[in-house]
Amino acid sequence: MKISLSHVLLLICMSIMEYAAGKPLQSNNMDNRWQPLFKTVEDTVHWTSVRDTPFPNEGWQIKKKELILLSGRKGGDIITKRKYADFELKLEFKMTRLVNSGVKYLVHQMFNNDAERMEWIGFEYQIIDDFHQNEIQGFDDDKGSTAALYLLYAPDKNKKLKPLGTWNSLRIRVQGNKVEHWLNGERVVSVDVDSQEFKNRVQGTKFKKYGDFGKKRDGHILLQDHGDQVHYRNIMIKEL
Repeated sequence: MKISLSHVLLLICMSIMEYAAGKPLQSNNMDNRWQPLFKTVEDTVHWTSVRDTPFPNEGWQIKKKELILLSGRKGGDIITKRKYADFELKLEFKMTRLVNSGVKYLVHQMFNNDAERMEWIGFEYQIIDDFHQNEIQGFDDDKGSTAALYLLYAPDKNKKLKPLGTWNSLRIRVQGNKVEHWLNGERVVSVDVDSQEFKNRVQGTKFKKYGDFGKKRDGHILLQDHGDQVHYRNIMIKEL
């Protein structure tokens, strides 16, 4: 079927008129695949506590469409009810002074061979106060800095972390054996979890105690309660 130039111009004019009237233009970029894990209080239905209770009544606060973890370890970790494989997760976070926390993914209960017990373990996108790292106990190197794949891979040295009290954006992409961390629109970590290099790095960390670490291709999303206040908003996920 032939489409005349006049027909094309008419379609363009109609689109412009719809945009001016406030109607969204049709898009083929599949952005409608993004689903909220937290945008409003109603979205807490997607989460539960690792303490085998519903979403915590204390320790976590919802205010002005922000999900706020309060200090004091009263809330505990929260975890998605669903597992996800091949996904992109994005959110915004705001740090407080000396905060030490993280967003974990591909989380499962795994057996700790040293302690002989089951524990919730997964990969971690580290969130920590890089600006006062000398005051944070256990902050040893860049593999524990913000946007690191915790203990395993440091983020790019040219990462752009915004100051305390302002919003940073985070993105995690998992597809097959490929894992990426993004910070404020730039990729700062890229890893092949099937590579020998990755396996060697695991053996140099506490994660070697878990026989299944790095072998799972799906898992829960977990927001860590490490005792410090941190703010989240616009938590969205897209399955690939």
